[in-house]
Amino acid sequence: MRYRLVEVEELPETLGAGALYWSREYEISAHLCACGCGDVIYLPIGPVDYSISVDPSGPTLSPSVGNWNVCNAHYWITRGEVAWASQWSPEQIAVSRASEDLRREAHYDQPEGWWRRLISRLRAWLRWIGIGEGD
Repeated sequence: MRYRLVEVEELPETLGAGALYWSREYEISAHLCACGCGDVIYLPIGPVDYSISVDPSGPTLSPSVGNWNVCNAHYWITRGEVAWASQWSPEQIAVSRASEDLRREAHYDQPEGWWRRLISRLRAWLRWIGIGEGD
């Protein structure tokens, strides 16, 4: 499986195979699970969530994707290519989820954390209505 990056304003209702959709404005991505099960994987993109980097050979999504609720697929998308990762035990999944929760809490507990997000959303809204950067 190979993924190509498709930048969109809003995520489409139907996703195409091999497409990693990314809405910078809404800070979210979506793709069909690499295992072929048909599940749609929605991932938040941001400083404490996932990140996407763009390379001429394809997108890189970090960290790894774990579809723990549907098919237990676990993989990386690096320069458009899927690399399968080891299966995780229920204990490993629980520890990872708890760690993610703590990281988010620490980030958003900082006084400037929620302000940055609010300002980012406000700027996106102003661009959407035609005011702001690029005018």
